[in-house]
Amino acid sequence: MKKKNFKIYRLIFVSVVICIVFSAFYNVFAQISDYNKKNSELAEQIAVEKRENKQLQDEKLNMHSDENYKRIARKTLGLVEPGDKVYINSNDNK
Repeated sequence: MKKKNFKIYRLIFVSVVICIVFSAFYNVFAQISDYNKKNSELAEQIAVEKRENKQLQDEKLNMHSDENYKRIARKTLGLVEPGDKVYINSNDNK
């Protein structure tokens, strides 16, 4: 009778240990999955920021070009170059 009770207790003990170990591993795998998802999101964000940084660097390089200065002067100061046709709106003078 004692041997039978010992086997039952041993089976219950082993079952409880297996459940605890499974639970611990399940939580660890869930955390790993969350970390992998966050890692993917951050990698995508880094890629977006790198593209934006590259674009800003290109704009910075082109900012001090003669072409950019001419574009700004045409837009804000009304720069006219030789060969350009100038139209004067008579309604603007009133």
